[in-house]
Amino acid sequence: MYIGIVGPIATSDLLTEAAQQAHKSCPKGRAGAPLVSNLIKEYIARGHQVLAVTIDPKMDDDAEPYVYTDDLLTYVIAPSRQRIFRPNGWRMGRTADFYRFERQQMLAILERYKPDVVHAHWTYEFALAALAYSPNALITIHDNALIISKYVRTLERLFMLIMARQVFKKGQWFTAVSPYMAESIQNMTAKPIAVVANPVPIPAATPKQALPSQPVISVVVNGWDDRKNSANALLAFKELQKRHPTCVLWAMGTAFEPNGEAVAFCTKHDIQNVVFYGSMRHTEVLSKIAASTLLLHASLEESFGMVLVEAMSYGVPVVAGKDSGAVAWVVDDGGLLVDVTRVDAIVTATDKLLSDSDLYSRTSKRAIAIVRDRFPIEAIADQYIDLYRKHNVGVSVEQLT
Repeated sequence: MYIGIVGPIATSDLLTEAAQQAHKSCPKGRAGAPLVSNLIKEYIARGHQVLAVTIDPKMDDDAEPYVYTDDLLTYVIAPSRQRIFRPNGWRMGRTADFYRFERQQMLAILERYKPDVVHAHWTYEFALAALAYSPNALITIHDNALIISKYVRTLERLFMLIMARQVFKKGQWFTAVSPYMAESIQNMTAKPIAVVANPVPIPAATPKQALPSQPVISVVVNGWDDRKNSANALLAFKELQKRHPTCVLWAMGTAFEPNGEAVAFCTKHDIQNVVFYGSMRHTEVLSKIAASTLLLHASLEESFGMVLVEAMSYGVPVVAGKDSGAVAWVVDDGGLLVDVTRVDAIVTATDKLLSDSDLYSRTSKRAIAIVRDRFPIEAIADQYIDLYRKHNVGVSVEQLT
């Protein structure tokens, strides 16, 4: 099968270190979703040919798309305008015309390489480009633009919501990454939405048996906004240190850049023992999570919560929101679920895990079992390939095998 994948793809996630060294001029692509690259690698490992298409705002607008080929993989990065609304030379801002320039670039790539099926991740510019190529494009819903716009009240988010509405109007086939996400979107489209979870490569992890003398709590958050609720996570950590004075917080993601708002917040509230790592490569984040005692996830709403299953896959229990969208469905009993709008509830749950060795080891064991049972990348890839076969009726059986 020749599968076209359109979405945010980071070169560092998709290509090996050796390939990156051999192709140093290759643009960085669009960071933020290693799961897309992991799916692509799984398809290639099964012998499928893959066209991977993304965009990069660091490329010159007039540059030709960069093409990387290696056996079954064709990876194409097209330029994307840097500015959101302000002019980019003689071109307007990318959001001002709903990514028209970027969509045209991606459509031209699809038409040049002609994959048998096309699968777009996220319901914005990538989905619109895929639907322009084929009305049978499969669209995976990773978030609800309406919900996000209520937390992030910017003109850009309004334009993104309009794009999402167009996708739901034009699209025929949709998947969502959780039952919560499918239910929250269903009123925007008359088409049924299948649930296919995000995939997780399963590490060779064993359950954590004992609590360390110096517990490490990890938080991984991109974006300092009300929806992510990072202020409550930091305040809870401050209170937790009164019960566990040796505890350390490893703060990762764009919400915790060394000179960002989180640092100012900790200074204002005298929150100590926080290590601000900020943005890191995904492999480095995973390494830190695996070395952690537990993961604290205070988000008020998640369509899935990839970091939750990544932590659980290493046997790292999580403390997360019981009413935070898909979080309870994802975590199950691989952690403790609480009302994350209450700092005292976060503290109580975290303290419970750090004070009860038997509970901690049982939860660690369950976390690993849940991920291996429900989210292995092999099973998720099977589900997607079945959908490709089901919905692309114009493609011959020989092409789809």
